[in-house]
Amino acid sequence: MSSSKIPGEFELIKHLQKKLKSYSRNQAILGIGDDCAIIQGPSGKHLLITTDMLLEKVHFSSHYSSYNQIGEKSLLVNISDIAAMGGEPRYAFLSLALPSSIAFEKIDELLQGITETARNYSIMILGGDTNASRLGDNFSDHPASEGCGLVISITLIGEISPDKIITRKGANRGDLILVTGQLGASAAGLDILEHLQDSYNEKPFYEDLVKRHQVPVVRLQESRVISQHHLATAMLDISDGLAGDLRHLCSQSDSGAVIWISQFPVAQGVKEIAGILNKSYLSYVFSGGEDYELLFTCPPERSREAKSIIEEATSTSITVIGEITEKTKGIRAIDLNGNTVPVSAGFDHFH
Repeated sequence: MSSSKIPGEFELIKHLQKKLKSYSRNQAILGIGDDCAIIQGPSGKHLLITTDMLLEKVHFSSHYSSYNQIGEKSLLVNISDIAAMGGEPRYAFLSLALPSSIAFEKIDELLQGITETARNYSIMILGGDTNASRLGDNFSDHPASEGCGLVISITLIGEISPDKIITRKGANRGDLILVTGQLGASAAGLDILEHLQDSYNEKPFYEDLVKRHQVPVVRLQESRVISQHHLATAMLDISDGLAGDLRHLCSQSDSGAVIWISQFPVAQGVKEIAGILNKSYLSYVFSGGEDYELLFTCPPERSREAKSIIEEATSTSITVIGEITEKTKGIRAIDLNGNTVPVSAGFDHFH
């Protein structure tokens, strides 16, 4: 029996959207294709629903993070999806696939990280499921019988007023592209853990970069300000790298974009780590992933107001990094000399 390879992640998502779209039958306010689905909720509110799966050795490693940190991260990445649409997280469902080798104390540590994070964000955990992350002994000839490590899947439900929803679809030609905080930190932090552990304590920013990988910073407060003041025409969070997520935004908004490399707010130490490892720092920004900063578009006449309001309310820096263009121009990056630089596809789980 012949089979074809799984395409790139972006192409796979588009394929799944096409296949599954007919099943929504217009019952959802917003279905497949954004950070969250939206359905009608009680008391005039809409419900935001998102789910994320984290796999050991793909999204985290117990060699580099404590189980408490892994628990924190698993819920925070879901909270970031709710923030990406301007909503408030409310209820969570937790499913775990556990390897037989994991100690019971480690499970407790993992749950502590999840529950403490839930408490900090006023989220109620209402249920879930547990399973083993390996096949039984009767299937010992199957490659998967070796196990697949710890798997954490969280479904998070949030709420939002209908007039405050921000989706990926809405950017207009001429809108400026803005980003919160700094870029490249998480990927550089992972490289420090994998390749530079002997130098870990040499400079303070090494630890800062590592922390951004282990426990993401979620821009929920910034999202509240953006939503409350209607500052964004489109928004998402940067989980797959700037290149990949800008591509998602442009695809949903039926547009292109130009971004200016000289304006990128690169996290301190990222360029130095890239130099030590003989790689381009842009690889951390474009395709490193897991920065979880907000990427949003704003009419040019409101960009200064947006920057001022958000920075004053949250102390988080806001940077204009580009502009929305017509779709036919695609996504282009311009360097200091005015030359066009190739933009990678972003992080891809299947490559």
